Amino acid sequence: MIVRALALCLVIALSGCGKGDGDATSDGGTGTGTGTGTGTTAAPTTGGTAASTGDVGTTGASTGEGTGPGTTGASTGEGTGTGTTTGVDVSGFERFMLSSAAGPCPADVDCDGFVELLASRTLRVEVFGDVDDSVTEVEISAEDFAAAVQVFADPALVALLDGDDPVCNPPTDIFESMLVEIDGVTHDAATTACGQPPLAAAREMANDLRAQYVP
Repeated sequence: MIVRALALCLVIALSGCGKGDGDATSDGGTGTGTGTGTGTTAAPTTGGTAASTGDVGTTGASTGEGTGPGTTGASTGEGTGTGTTTGVDVSGFERFMLSSAAGPCPADVDCDGFVELLASRTLRVEVFGDVDDSVTEVEISAEDFAAAVQVFADPALVALLDGDDPVCNPPTDIFESMLVEIDGVTHDAATTACGQPPLAAAREMANDLRAQYVP
């Protein structure tokens, strides 16, 4: 019984026991609490972008040998020689003469002339129309001599000079003759206005030598 009375009294006390009149106002206290806490916030994970540094390679020029259409280069060759076609035996050549004349010729006018080439390479020229009939002598070059004797010692020319005389039917107011001496033998004939190739070649060669050396 005593225990139950004590418990009842405790309940009443807690409900407002010890207060007079039952109208007392209970002031609640205001408490200030300061709390310090250390928290660790996980930092956001930042993904780093690593710069990938690689070795820069050097691309070399590729040199290859291939097959296919190519460019054909101009082929340059060097040759030697005088360009003179040889083949005529000129060992016995002694002289060649081309003589020309016209008429009738007045007394005070020169109407003849000649071009003569000797084996010594001496060119002798008496200019047609030169009144004093002077003869000019000059030594020609070895190259010019070699080219000339190939024409003057041509067997075809010799054969024509050994044939009919005159070789052609000549006019009566002009005259031309050719003479070749080989190994001491003279071959000559009148060749006025003849156009056979060996005669034409010899005439042209003689006139070219005259024009070059005795202009």
